[in-house]
Amino acid sequence: MADLNSLIALNSLISTIAGKHESDAVKADLAVASTAVSLLVQTLVPHLDPSLNLSAIDAGLAKAFEGITDTVTAVETPVVAPDDSSATPEVAANA
Repeated sequence: MADLNSLIALNSLISTIAGKHESDAVKADLAVASTAVSLLVQTLVPHLDPSLNLSAIDAGLAKAFEGITDTVTAVETPVVAPDDSSATPEVAANA
């Protein structure tokens, strides 16, 4: 059984938020927890509610977590001011 894509995306989100402060031990713990939760969900959910479309829910959650990760990455990325070399020296001096 493969890990759920939503849990992989959630791990990526946690790693993005933790950034450089995340140790190898924390990464290993997250991987083990992710695998355990994934196996548990894939085993129990179909027995609890057979009509539940686990694949669709997994895909939706994965997109949500990936979107949040992209947002966090965009916020953390520094904005570089464009080089405005088209301004004349007089305009730049009077600005």
